[in-house]
Amino acid sequence: VKTKNHLEFFDDPGQLKIYLPKKLLECLPKCSSLPKERHRWNTNEEIAAYLITFEKHDEWLTTSPKTRPQNGSMILYNRKKVKYRKDGYCWKKRKDGKTTREDHMKLKVQGVEILVWQCLYGCYVHSSIIPTFHRRCYWLLQNPDIVLVHYLNVPAVDDSGKPCGPVLCSINTDRKEWAKWSKEELIGQLKPM
Repeated sequence: VKTKNHLEFFDDPGQLKIYLPKKLLECLPKCSSLPKERHRWNTNEEIAAYLITFEKHDEWLTTSPKTRPQNGSMILYNRKKVKYRKDGYCWKKRKDGKTTREDHMKLKVQGVEILVWQCLYGCYVHSSIIPTFHRRCYWLLQNPDIVLVHYLNVPAVDDSGKPCGPVLCSINTDRKEWAKWSKEELIGQLKPM
């Protein structure tokens, strides 16, 4: 115990010590397994629980990159060992047309940021083919090497509130990239989504 309000969390000697507020640890769900898939976005509390608990579960870490993970897939990587962003999907590009457009965000747990140096961080990308398909990556700023990656196709909703099928993106800059693909290449992108 660091103080009566903070707990020291680490597993192996020599590993990075993570200091977490006792209040935070009490609000996190207990998790004994990492789901292989989830067809809804995780809550910030669930994300924090997975990223903190992984140290007790080496089997949760995936040691090689997955190519086009299925819709709903949740994967935990060590970014120093796996190039997880090379997943085979076509993501929206920045205006320069060279790099992937990523949205970055600090997330709060129970309405409170986990101090500046212990913040939960998110990075979101959007498919350039189906605008409802996304990849979200999460990590603790205090331990950025461990990344939780979640792929999800969030169904679009029409004006009456009913789910509707995905529509191919019609933005010309993105379309140029995938419009030249063969039917098989395009199906290879769409099927796992």
